[in-house]
Amino acid sequence: MTTKHLQVIILAALLAGCGNIQGQLDREKISSLHYDTTECPALLAQRNAAMTQVSQLTNGAGYREPQVITGFGPILPDYRTANQKKAGALQGQVDSMNRSIQRRKCAGA
Repeated sequence: MTTKHLQVIILAALLAGCGNIQGQLDREKISSLHYDTTECPALLAQRNAAMTQVSQLTNGAGYREPQVITGFGPILPDYRTANQKKAGALQGQVDSMNRSIQRRKCAGA
């Protein structure tokens, strides 16, 4: 192995630990069990408020998870804008709330 290869390996290892996009996307996925203790009407209101925020942050387009080439997620930095990052976190909460609502069969869903 040459010195050039070693430098590339070290650089890739350093980049893998610095806010990679795959790690950020994984953190946006949260358990729906967290919302099971919230009453259905309050949970529906929270979900609707979060959906409104996502719509505002994305100018009505809705959140779309970025397409990351398989295998490159751990070494790519999180290149999303601040609004996209906020919308991604909120969308993770909305998805989680939806799973809790569906599982508990909340009325008005």
